[in-house]
Amino acid sequence: MNALPAHVLYELRPKIVERRARLEAAARRMSADYVNDLLAEIDAALGRIDGGTYGRCESCHDPIEGDRLDRNPLERFCLDHLSEKELRAHEQDLELAMQIQAGLLPARDVATRDWETHYRYQPAGVVGGDYCEIAVSSDGNSLFFAVGDVAGKGVAASLLMTHLNAVFRSLLSLDLPLTEVMSRANRLFCESTPATHYATLAAGRTTEGGVELCNAGHCRPLALRRGGAEWIDATGLPLGLFCNGLYSIRQIRLEPGESLVLYSDGITEGHDGNGNAYEEERLIHALGGGAGEGAAGMADGVLEDVTRFRGGGAQQDDITLLVLRRRG
Repeated sequence: MNALPAHVLYELRPKIVERRARLEAAARRMSADYVNDLLAEIDAALGRIDGGTYGRCESCHDPIEGDRLDRNPLERFCLDHLSEKELRAHEQDLELAMQIQAGLLPARDVATRDWETHYRYQPAGVVGGDYCEIAVSSDGNSLFFAVGDVAGKGVAASLLMTHLNAVFRSLLSLDLPLTEVMSRANRLFCESTPATHYATLAAGRTTEGGVELCNAGHCRPLALRRGGAEWIDATGLPLGLFCNGLYSIRQIRLEPGESLVLYSDGITEGHDGNGNAYEEERLIHALGGGAGEGAAGMADGVLEDVTRFRGGGAQQDDITLLVLRRRG
């Protein structure tokens, strides 16, 4: 049987058929042999769908990696059975993707007179689908900050993350109110990505008394106060689900010495060797262990604790952690 579920095949088949139509339209300008070879490759993929073998390696019959099929629905072999030339090209693509993604990340430590930040970004593979941004406003008085998680994994998710990054950097240059940034980002992301793709996101700006915060279906941010911790629930749906989505803003007061923590579910949904989840309460405890060392110390404390919790097990999902701390 096909290696992919029926709804994924339902989405992929039109993409393959569209490739065939585009190829036929361009056939007069190309070599007949080249066109015929490509048409045969497309028809073979459609035949595999109809025959129930689509998405399985023709050498070992194991499932082909999903992110590779998403990028190229005509793939016939898993990574273990690529030719030497194909494998070298794949490795070069991954290296380029890693360089591009690293270049899009903000500086590790960004600060203003009243605020300091520190983030840690650890993809589960060569590249990841988490989004992280920290940007100083044009007048230098406030910070925009965000952590997000694009649906999917691997290179396909990293490409969507790159797109989301471009959307937000373009909007931030316009100095729009946060609610307008979120609604426009949602509309642009929705209109320019497939219906099956979306992104959860928590984003905000610093203010004189704290932060304004919008949570689009992301993990609950955590406000660390002198009197205890407060979880901040979502205020809207993930970006990309509905083009006319509405996003409300919460005003969060933070006193000097208090912090706001944003993170991806690669932390709280990580598991140890017995299948136990890391969960939110352990995150609070880990953050408290580094509170006296500022934003960087708090982030280091969490990542060290997550590693201990896994007990030598492999990281299963992308991990992003951002600590925003009010100075004083």
